[in-house]
Amino acid sequence: MKEEDIKKLIDKLQYFDYDKLLNKIRKNVKKPSVLVTGGTGVGKSSLINHLFGMDVAKTGNGKPMTDRITRYEPENYDVVLYDTLGYEVGEDKQQQFYKDVIGFVKKANGQSDIKKHVHLAWYCISAANKRVTPTDLDAIAALDGLTEVCVVLTQIDAATMVELDEMKQVLQKKLPKTSVFLVSIDPRVPEEKMQWNGLLGWSVDHLDAGLQLAFAQALGQELHVKHVQADKLIHRYVAAAAGAVVCPLPMTDSAALIAIQTTMATHLFNFWGIDRGTDKIKEVFVNVVVANTGRIFSRSLLKLIPGAGSIAATVVNSGVATSFTYAFGRAVNEVCYKTASRMANGEKVDITSAFAMDVIMKLIQKYYNKK
Repeated sequence: MKEEDIKKLIDKLQYFDYDKLLNKIRKNVKKPSVLVTGGTGVGKSSLINHLFGMDVAKTGNGKPMTDRITRYEPENYDVVLYDTLGYEVGEDKQQQFYKDVIGFVKKANGQSDIKKHVHLAWYCISAANKRVTPTDLDAIAALDGLTEVCVVLTQIDAATMVELDEMKQVLQKKLPKTSVFLVSIDPRVPEEKMQWNGLLGWSVDHLDAGLQLAFAQALGQELHVKHVQADKLIHRYVAAAAGAVVCPLPMTDSAALIAIQTTMATHLFNFWGIDRGTDKIKEVFVNVVVANTGRIFSRSLLKLIPGAGSIAATVVNSGVATSFTYAFGRAVNEVCYKTASRMANGEKVDITSAFAMDVIMKLIQKYYNKK
């Protein structure tokens, strides 16, 4: 077979149906559930909107679980959120809040099906209120015996550092093992004073490994957390690539390997949430990246493997398979990260240029020998 004919064969090795493949990937996703609770007006909805990019007040797809608790599971978000009505002033109302919220978590986490559990609880206390109430302390202590719970001091822009320290001291004295994080959505607050990183790091660390990736995927902000989890995702596919090439094989027999790389690219693209945009964005990704995976694979190896000479003479062993899969994954991930960051900042992105074949291939060369 002529070299040009072999190139054409490899270019067409993969058969691809984006939606079918994505549905297969998402079918196996285990979603973490997060309870966001606290008093009235403490900024629970703002917290959710900031981190996940969803306005629970406008989604319209919440499912009431009780009179006080609503479940949200928006399409294309790999997280379940439980938003609670806050408690109001008055002993009876506070007792009802405690009974409803604690009773719900106790019932949920008492089930054998862990998919129905509340995996994390973020208890929000507004720093603007300048104090931690007995109801707060009782509810946090009770939740601590049922699930993983932390305290989020919101609206810290409305308090002085002295007032914040006093609130933290009360919490540490009464709940010494409970983590506390200071946050605000006010852009005037210096970044070094906020602890979004700490909140998300704590959340990931307190989830089972099978839930961490989905949690990171659901995030719309704080993209550094997604970056760490995306690297773990790439290593899963690197391991799969090693298994696909137990014995060295000609490049013309590398369909299974290219299929793994195609799946990885699709998974990363979806992971970064870029396909939550228009169908046009998805179409460009499929036509520019996925349709060229075989071409990128063969052309890159000719440059990266010393003495390869021609595609027909190139043999793919386990080392080559894993090194290329890693480099390809890092390349796609870097482009996705930069694109997602720009989109999160409201910038318009030319997807065709961002994911151009020459951009991907240059990044592959950058990462090929760094595995």
